Order: sequence, then C-alpha cells, then structure tokens
Amino acid sequence: MPPEAKKLTPPAAILVVINDLIALMAEETVLVMERKYDAHKQLLKRKQRLTLEYRAGIKAIAAQPELVKQAPEDLRRKLKVGAQRLAETVEQNARLLRSTVTATQRLIQNIVSIVRSEVMPKLGYHDPRTAHLELGNYSPTCAPVAVRQIV
Repeated sequence: MPPEAKKLTPPAAILVVINDLIALMAEETVLVMERKYDAHKQLLKRKQRLTLEYRAGIKAIAAQPELVKQAPEDLRRKLKVGAQRLAETVEQNARLLRSTVTATQRLIQNIVSIVRSEVMPKLGYHDPRTAHLELGNYSPTCAPVAVRQIV
C-alpha cells in the first residue's frame, strides 16, 4: 500500500489505491503504444501489487460496510466517482492490451505461414499425365520430344 494510504481509514486508503491504479494504467497505455517493453515490465510489477492492495481494501470494506457509511459524504462521493473512473480505465486498458496481443499473434501467424510456404515441401496429388506441363519437372511417363525442321 502506498505510504500515505497506510495512515488512512480503509475507504480513504482504497481511494488512494484507485487513483494510483488509474494513473498507472494511463502510463501503461503510453508505454505499450511506444513499445517500451523494459519499462512496461517494471510497471506490471507495480500494477500487480496495486491490484492486490485494491482487492485487500475491497475485502476490508466488505467485512466492515459501516466504515463506508460512517465516512464523510465527500469521501463517499469521491469513492463512487473513482470506482466509475477505474472501471472505465480498466475497460480501455483491457481493450488496448487485447488488441496489442491480437495484432502480435496475427503477425506471428503470418510470419509462420510465409516461412512454412517457402520451406515446407508442397505435398499433394500430382497427376502424372499433366506433370509435363509444370516447368522444370521430369516425368517418367512423358517422354521428351524434339522436332527438327529442315527446309
């Protein structure tokens, strides 16, 4: 939990975590778009830690719902707005990450397909009666013929 959140009540502490998660996901979007993968690894560690803290905060509030009821109106309003913003940010973040993963998978599939088509032998049925029509192939059933015309 962030140091400033340790001294706060559970509703106020969860608000700090919510705001940190929103800022972190905005930063993650920038890192992914700019392909800064090393920095993204560090950010993912922070994201996992904050997510665990968020889950623990929600469990603490669920265990003592009167804490939210006793909280000042301003804090409850901020919690509601923060939760809505977090839900929107999580949805945007998930869409971005899904699209990035999908694009990467398609790129890899295309590369594998191209390599496979160039490296792997072409398997399939070849009609020996039409094999002479394929350039560069020798067919034992088709004898080559040479015609010499002398006028």
